[in-house]
Amino acid sequence: MRNDLAKLVVLIFVAAEFQSVVAAQNLPRGWRRANKTEASETWRDKSPTRFLAAKGDFDGDGKPDVAEFLINPTRKRWALFVELGSASNWQRVGDENEMQWLGGMGIKLVKPGKYATACGKGYGEEFCAHGEPKFLRLSTDAIDLFKEGSADSIAYWDQKRNTFRFIDMSD
Repeated sequence: MRNDLAKLVVLIFVAAEFQSVVAAQNLPRGWRRANKTEASETWRDKSPTRFLAAKGDFDGDGKPDVAEFLINPTRKRWALFVELGSASNWQRVGDENEMQWLGGMGIKLVKPGKYATACGKGYGEEFCAHGEPKFLRLSTDAIDLFKEGSADSIAYWDQKRNTFRFIDMSD
């Protein structure tokens, strides 16, 4: 019986290791997850994902989706990527950014609801200039992209355009 238990424990360990290797192989070519050195800021301790990943149903299809900051070590850049559960491939959402900015940036899940935008909060005419709404009404989960203690925007799935869009929530 002890041998069977030991074999089971080894089998579970091997399966977990295999799963983590397979998951890493599914990332976009040339991109990897941030390491502890690249995300060592103490404010990140408030989140189990260190504010580097968020999970939700971003496109409203009932399947879990994943958003993550990924690093391109060759170009020394990072970007927000989303893997939609229905597509099973990663898409970059927004621009690539310089590594020096990663230390202050984070993402977290935003639940469906009604949220006042930067335009709606009266942060200035430039936030309303391009027809930005005063309120964002989310029917699906979304991604809060923020600079710690500063500005933030929400990336949400636009059903009509079949893509992610950003809207400023603060300056």
